[in-house]
Amino acid sequence: MKNILPILLIVLLFGCSSDEQPKTDDSIPPAAVEQAPTNHPAFQSILPTQAMRLIGEKSDLLIVDVRTAGEISRNGALPNSVKGDIGIIVKNGVTSDKSRPVLVVCAVGGRSYAVGKLLVQKGYREIYNLSGGLNRWKREGFPVVYPGR
Repeated sequence: MKNILPILLIVLLFGCSSDEQPKTDDSIPPAAVEQAPTNHPAFQSILPTQAMRLIGEKSDLLIVDVRTAGEISRNGALPNSVKGDIGIIVKNGVTSDKSRPVLVVCAVGGRSYAVGKLLVQKGYREIYNLSGGLNRWKREGFPVVYPGR
């Protein structure tokens, strides 16, 4: 796992813009990301309009935001989303029910894409990545909440 950490750090640093750099203890093993197929039937990247439809259709949808607490505080989050710590997700996943649908969100879609691929590799059966992340979500005028305000 140690030899794959540098590749993941590159993905996290360049794959998702943020004014905070990811911490090494919040990293996804790059080999896990590379091994998960991008065209897996359990995984798909979706646009904000599709995500809104999904949120309305799937009452059990878990929305996991993998950005840092500072990013969430400054930039807001999707309503009803939960903060997901990447280090914990790598070890434990996001829920014990691997059939529960999960929408993964970050700033522009890079970190969430990597986490989504990892979750598929861990056996999750319905994973969605918000393409363009919260930035695109906000640009398209969808609702945002600011936790703690």
